Amino acid sequence: MSPELTRARGLLSHLVSKPDATMDDYRTLYDEVLANFTPPQDAEIEPVDANGVSCIWVSAPGADPARVTLFVHGGGWCMGNAHGYRELGYRLSAASGSRVLVVDYRLAPEHPFPAPLDDVVIAYRWARHLDGVRDVALAGDSAGGGLVTGAAIALRDASDTAPAGVVAMSPLVDLAGEGASLVERADVDPLPAAALVAGMGAAYLAGREPKETPLASPLYADLSGLPPFLILVGTDEGLYDDSTRLADKIRNSGGDATLEVGESMVHIWPLFNFLPEAATAMELVGSFLSKRFAES
Repeated sequence: MSPELTRARGLLSHLVSKPDATMDDYRTLYDEVLANFTPPQDAEIEPVDANGVSCIWVSAPGADPARVTLFVHGGGWCMGNAHGYRELGYRLSAASGSRVLVVDYRLAPEHPFPAPLDDVVIAYRWARHLDGVRDVALAGDSAGGGLVTGAAIALRDASDTAPAGVVAMSPLVDLAGEGASLVERADVDPLPAAALVAGMGAAYLAGREPKETPLASPLYADLSGLPPFLILVGTDEGLYDDSTRLADKIRNSGGDATLEVGESMVHIWPLFNFLPEAATAMELVGSFLSKRFAES
């Protein structure tokens, strides 16, 4: 195992390093992980109010202001923030040639479903109606990957202009936790994915049944009529089956889904900028988004 991959696995393990952690503990641990990633000096960073939703614009030099990628961070709907994802937003901007709008959505359990999803949809509509903006794509990691999938469904159902495309990195889309990989790959995943899905998923659902709440658990939604998806997942993820089943269901519903599997990669590996595989993944994401912007 490379030193870089060992470091990435260690950072994921740090998230669950405190026995009997409270939600505040988890949030602090996640912030400590995200503190490892700071944007370079040439990043253009600007906080913005997107019709009541706090967001951060992040742009690399040369980004086209007419193209926007709305990014939704992970953290099990309960942790994380836009500030901690500025560096990933910068790399996404550089790879895609678009401005990146990182959404600081409200967190569960204080703000359970549908509040986080509502914030993503509001921010998307705000970006779509900005003067000079032609195209808006969606991207997210982990729970954020589930949120952008849910947002794409909600926008379709509301007859909004569809996103140019959707990038889901290690998406969490099955809150019922029925993926066999939660058990079969638990020994290679540095995260106790099944326990986190059960605990934080319950905080997000606030008593709702996963299969009866498809906008929160979009594997159980009607996935027809969605924009093209790029789904990335590592082989060493308990959530591996979330990605494979999502790709299969989109395809079986007549849609376009590209599945990229990272060999020996862990959950949300594109976040870890020191991984060579993260650079390769971001090139793939950039190519996908550039193509989608050109064709939309």
